[in-house]
Amino acid sequence: MKILALDSALSSCSAAVIMDGEISAEIFESRMRGHAERLVPMCRDVCARAAVDLTDMDYIAVTRGPGTFTGVRIGLAAAKGLALALGAPLIGLTTLEVVARNAAEALGDGFRGRIAVGHDARRSEAYLQLFSLAGGRVSATSNPAAVPLPKVGEFIGEEVAALVGTGAALIRSFLTREVADRMIFPEINDQPNAGTIGRMAAEKLASGEMPQTVTPLYLRAPDAIAAKPVVYPFQNR
Repeated sequence: MKILALDSALSSCSAAVIMDGEISAEIFESRMRGHAERLVPMCRDVCARAAVDLTDMDYIAVTRGPGTFTGVRIGLAAAKGLALALGAPLIGLTTLEVVARNAAEALGDGFRGRIAVGHDARRSEAYLQLFSLAGGRVSATSNPAAVPLPKVGEFIGEEVAALVGTGAALIRSFLTREVADRMIFPEINDQPNAGTIGRMAAEKLASGEMPQTVTPLYLRAPDAIAAKPVVYPFQNR
């Protein structure tokens, strides 16, 4: 089974080929701009590194948010276009669950407890979700949410032992000293890299979970708001 995985939801761009559950090739680039121009060529390049063709792909996996509105749209548009052209089913994962998996692998099988994954959502908010880790396995214990920064402590609660994600440092500054002192802030890959996305997609398929319709996960209205039409007096004449 061959899976092409891609991501452009946050401040990176990546693509990977997963063959029989293992990463065959992966390209990862940190970048704030240029996702649209780079993502599809990156998919071609990673296939070349894996010595396969795009037409060989059985599935396409992609992050569906939360993230930047432009980044999420770029990734989903590219993934859906490839899936349609190749006749390959599309598999979607959230950026939060992918980073939670990165945390589980970094913390190791010995870690048991709850963690919070948080991304900087701008506009004085954070995208947050809580997960339980046990023996390297990850399970969500809350729904993803856009949380105002002054309320992140209430959302995280008293049982969370670790905080990770692109917004971890920002969120930490809004926690009380008592809460922050009992938590750890491990250094992990806080971006939803395509290699992890593809491996998680392969595991879902191996467990019998079939692909469903993939829609973007937007936790709030877009930053850009359409201007209200202006009606001039002469138009009413």
